[in-house]
Amino acid sequence: MSTVSVPQEGNTPHDRRRWYALLILSLSLMLVIMDSTIVNVAIPSISEDFDASFNSVEWVNTIYSLVYAATLILWGKIGDQYGRRLMFLIGVVIFGLGSGLVGAASSIEMLIAMRALQGLGAAVLSPSTLSIITTTFKGKERGIAFGIWGATAGVAAALGPLLGGWVITNASWRWAFYINIPVVVAAFFGSLWAIREARDLTSKHYFDIVGTLLGGFGLAGIVFGIIEGQSYGWWKPERDFSVLGVTWPSDAISIVPVSIIGGLLLLLLFAWYEIRLERRGTEPLFEFGLFRFRSYRYGLLTGMIVNLGEIGVLFAATLFLQGTKGLSALDTGIALLPLAGLAFVAAPLAGSFSARIGPKWIITTGMIIEAIMLLLLSLAITPDVTVTTIALILGFYGLGLGLTIAQLQNLVLYDIPNDKSGIASGANSTIRQVGAALGIAIIGTVLTTTTANTLRDEFQTDSDLAAVPFVGAMEDQLVAMAQQPIFFDFEEMFSQPGGMPMGLFGSPDSAEGMPPVAAGEPDAASEGGPPPGVSGDPGAATAVQGQALDRAFDTSRSSAMANAALVAAFFVGIGALSSLRMPNPKEVAAHR
Repeated sequence: MSTVSVPQEGNTPHDRRRWYALLILSLSLMLVIMDSTIVNVAIPSISEDFDASFNSVEWVNTIYSLVYAATLILWGKIGDQYGRRLMFLIGVVIFGLGSGLVGAASSIEMLIAMRALQGLGAAVLSPSTLSIITTTFKGKERGIAFGIWGATAGVAAALGPLLGGWVITNASWRWAFYINIPVVVAAFFGSLWAIREARDLTSKHYFDIVGTLLGGFGLAGIVFGIIEGQSYGWWKPERDFSVLGVTWPSDAISIVPVSIIGGLLLLLLFAWYEIRLERRGTEPLFEFGLFRFRSYRYGLLTGMIVNLGEIGVLFAATLFLQGTKGLSALDTGIALLPLAGLAFVAAPLAGSFSARIGPKWIITTGMIIEAIMLLLLSLAITPDVTVTTIALILGFYGLGLGLTIAQLQNLVLYDIPNDKSGIASGANSTIRQVGAALGIAIIGTVLTTTTANTLRDEFQTDSDLAAVPFVGAMEDQLVAMAQQPIFFDFEEMFSQPGGMPMGLFGSPDSAEGMPPVAAGEPDAASEGGPPPGVSGDPGAATAVQGQALDRAFDTSRSSAMANAALVAAFFVGIGALSSLRMPNPKEVAAHR
């Protein structure tokens, strides 16, 4: 049983300030959730600002979820023993520092590292919010507090893309992170004033550092392999992999399969180690024995798949709307508003229907709606699809999402004993973040692979493209450009009096793989002439040929988005089947 280190009387200053404490906790939760959704609409601007590869911008999103998932439970246990308010304060400081450094990043590598720092801050502060609410509110007030706290998550999901889009459009992507800082400062000092310290004084907790490292590095190995497979080669090395001055030594096998297999082995070792701790009576990080409860076993699987589909599809849709349809960040946020809005509306409806038929059927119905909408999206996505069509389909997808998420959290813990609810809840949050990381990695790989394959096919079959003077020699560079989440208007470029801007291919990244310039020759691109190895005058490309290149880009990116939606529909379908295996409290009660 948990106890706190201060008196529980209802007339203490902290008790009188408890609703201010709830406001602070809810605003902090809003920051954590909004930060992940804001990044989606910021990715095209980040990619363009740093001339970053698609893989790099994938890591901007994925690293946050990875660090969050790997350390969440550990920090929750540390907070239980050493003070939940203390850990909340530390988490807020880390998150704020990471936000400022992300905004000030001078390279994509620094930005990724600071996103990891943000993820660490989120993992430190998040477990404390629920624990503090539990110890601060009693009786009916606790239900009201949890309702407000949960509603905040819905509001954050709805406002994230919209607020982020407005800031990015009117200022820059950097300010999407800088705006966290005043909220962080207010949360820090406000929590000192309004939140009482609380800790578990009854037992010593075992801090499973080994399990955290095994699980974290295992998951990281798998995600690295999925994201970087196309860059370094799925089996044979396609380019050198170097880290800290050390280069991967093998020419026979790529780092990618080694990373994936190594990650799987580490996760197996993690499972063995955790089961061993459990059998010894030591508190493990992840209690595998809880899988004997049906609601928990299938609830975790369903929750992971929900996040995999949701985060993966949001990631892909955001890139498609900005990179292919040419929307601004603000317009993208508006287009995504129906998804978040209907999810927010569906949550209370789910509660009402759940009281009549039980949460299981609400969850299954929600996931079926999600799967159907994703299938429709995969069929609807073409180069000519309207933004209204996409927004409408995603809106109904959000309706299913709201029905699912609103009830899944409670049903996962339905038959878990009270003394195990803490570790079970932490594992549930962790698995959902694992789903988010895997969703971005898998969907991102589908996007890049489909884009490359479809565009190369277009180059072979489109006679208008074959007439573009530089396409043959610049095929690899054009494929790399199509994989970037950036909007290109080649028709407009080729309509200009000077023809194609040579600077389009003039950056070091875009020059990678081009035919080498002979010793003593000037770099033609930098001198304003055609790129090395390109016959003819690129400036002679016409608006018609630019239109053909636009069409090829749109076709390849649309095929990629359609495939991403199809893959997400497959996973959500598995989630719907998994949800059928969960118990339904309404039916269980009727048979008692």
